[in-house]
Amino acid sequence: MRRLAMTIAISAFAAGPALAVAPYVGAWSSDRLNCHAAADVQRQTMFTVDQSALSLPEFGCEHAIFRKSLTGWVVHASQCYGSDPSLEEPFTRVIHIVRHGATVRFTWPGFDSGRLVRC
Repeated sequence: MRRLAMTIAISAFAAGPALAVAPYVGAWSSDRLNCHAAADVQRQTMFTVDQSALSLPEFGCEHAIFRKSLTGWVVHASQCYGSDPSLEEPFTRVIHIVRHGATVRFTWPGFDSGRLVRC
């Protein structure tokens, strides 16, 4: 019985980190009202991040690799498509995500999302 309890405890401990979701994963917006807005408003205002891709108001990236940094996360996004006609598609972009308590901020050269709240 003791051996079974120990096996269950070790299995639960080992599975815990695998089940944890990174704090940047989810849907984000500057205003929570946008979270329940019409689809066209959401496309223009929502930042959606999962474990391997992201969708931002001006573009989406099919692949994303997240790396922890001193101030947050650095995202190497690739296979990106967007509304900027000056960019040849697909393009890549390095994005910085910084968390401030319950908010996050997305930045890259020439862009700052401002503080975003989780939807």
